[in-house]
Amino acid sequence: MARELVQLDTFPEYFQDFFVLEQEALSLYLFETRVIYGIFQTEDYARALFAGGYPVLSEQRIEELVEGRMARTVLFDRDPLPLIEFIVDEAALLRGIGSRAVMRAQYRHLIALAQRRNVTVQVVPLDCGFSGEHAGTSGGLALVETPRHERRVYMEQQDESLLLSNPAKVSLYSQRYAKIRAQALGPRESLGLIERLAGEQQ
Repeated sequence: MARELVQLDTFPEYFQDFFVLEQEALSLYLFETRVIYGIFQTEDYARALFAGGYPVLSEQRIEELVEGRMARTVLFDRDPLPLIEFIVDEAALLRGIGSRAVMRAQYRHLIALAQRRNVTVQVVPLDCGFSGEHAGTSGGLALVETPRHERRVYMEQQDESLLLSNPAKVSLYSQRYAKIRAQALGPRESLGLIERLAGEQQ
């Protein structure tokens, strides 16, 4: 498992508890508004994100973080396969990270992942609602089902995190996620949108 291949202290402290949950999850329901969610990122996309952040990181630390992020992606091929659903705001897809070549490769990577049997990718379009409003404007979230069929909610903001297990709060965020899903494009339409974006990066 990934956590056996990479040291936990490779990751920021606020993320370490969730990393363990993520790698053991039976299902992951993910929503992101700002950037592509970590396990869906390419190396170059992740590297550009880390290099462009603050505080400024050394090249060595950037490579450590990229290595850790890529180690998380073994989740896609784990046995048993987890169910992974990713809903992304179109604004995150349009935000240029790195270069046109980096974004083209990132779109193609998303397309490939979306075609896996255990993965669904959906896009909340910019013209959702009458003026772009939708249930996810408060930010991203991750809903996790553990091997014991317990549910957790994880959220990040400005290098701080919140991991929730209170049933009432988990229920609230699960309902919010369901509303976001209902407002997103279907998987086939979403794939078409990402394919068009990949074509525009030629």
